[in-house]
Amino acid sequence: MFTVQRIYAYQPDSKQTAVFIDRLYPRGVHKEVFATALWLKDITPSANLRRWYHENPAENFDGFVSRYHEELQGDAEQAAIKRLLDLEKQHGNILLLTAIKDPRHSHVSALAQFLGATFEYRD
Repeated sequence: MFTVQRIYAYQPDSKQTAVFIDRLYPRGVHKEVFATALWLKDITPSANLRRWYHENPAENFDGFVSRYHEELQGDAEQAAIKRLLDLEKQHGNILLLTAIKDPRHSHVSALAQFLGATFEYRD
């Protein structure tokens, strides 16, 4: 099971496995807090795809999801997905951390679609 939470509300817990799934380091997050999470950069959309999507998110979302799913077919991306799924098998619930304000309309929900998983979103 995967739970999604903004990294700004994250409180490190030794009993919780946390994975940061954004490409860019989140502003204002202390390194000590960030160090308690695994950072899977290869599971995130490319810089070019992110830029294209942010030009017009409302209009580009469907195309973004499709192009992101294509990117997730790459070797590095598949290795990152395997790592994420292995963590879920080992630990059960995985906390996915993001700096995105609306993860339901971002790469986070597109990742859930790709995995065929249901993500629980914490506000």
